[in-house]
Amino acid sequence: MKKIVIIPARIQSERLPEKPLRLILDKPMIKWTFGAGLQTSADIVQVATDSKKIYDLFSKDNVVMTSSSHLSGTDRVNEAVSKIGLRDNDVIINVQGDEPFINPNDINNLFDLFSKDKIEMATLYSELKSSEELKDLNKVKILVNNGIATNFYRETSLENNIFIHQGVYAFKYMTLKKFVSWKPSDNEKKYKLEQFRALDNGIEINAIKSVSKIHLGVDTEDDLKKANEIAKDDSYK
Repeated sequence: MKKIVIIPARIQSERLPEKPLRLILDKPMIKWTFGAGLQTSADIVQVATDSKKIYDLFSKDNVVMTSSSHLSGTDRVNEAVSKIGLRDNDVIINVQGDEPFINPNDINNLFDLFSKDKIEMATLYSELKSSEELKDLNKVKILVNNGIATNFYRETSLENNIFIHQGVYAFKYMTLKKFVSWKPSDNEKKYKLEQFRALDNGIEINAIKSVSKIHLGVDTEDDLKKANEIAKDDSYK
């Protein structure tokens, strides 16, 4: 089983222009996520981008240029790995480029799950910390039963077995190929959550608890300020 980490990095971002290039301390954000990938057990770590500015930050072995027309990070990941020459049982993890403080052990733990043959897809979750998080429509909630993600919500009145979804996805290559071949499902379009495409097509999504101390998706200037504060005191380690 070959283990691959792909970090999709799109240059366009409405809320934070050229987000992957924005600095945390003196280093572009995408380099923080890439550095975490290098600390894992992955055989290949690559950034998949549509930007020459991002492409030029990396050696040719660690970056691949992809189409600017992709509608999702998963489509970009699929294009990147299609150039590698993988087998159906190889495992690809899609790590978001705006998650600079992800713990490499989160990625390794996902890889370890796939030692079980029947697993097709997996993701991460973290504890719900407040009622405000539960009400926040931008924080996706996940219902987990016996290690399986059975539903996702933007808003819910449920409390038992409800956690915050961390948008890191692991796929067997054969599952990724099927996923991108399917049209967006009705639930995916309704809730704007790509993972419903898997659930609505009968793919079981395994879910494990994240070990990262910091869960910060950097989407705004305020998020970027928080990231710089965290990086200064190493509180994410």
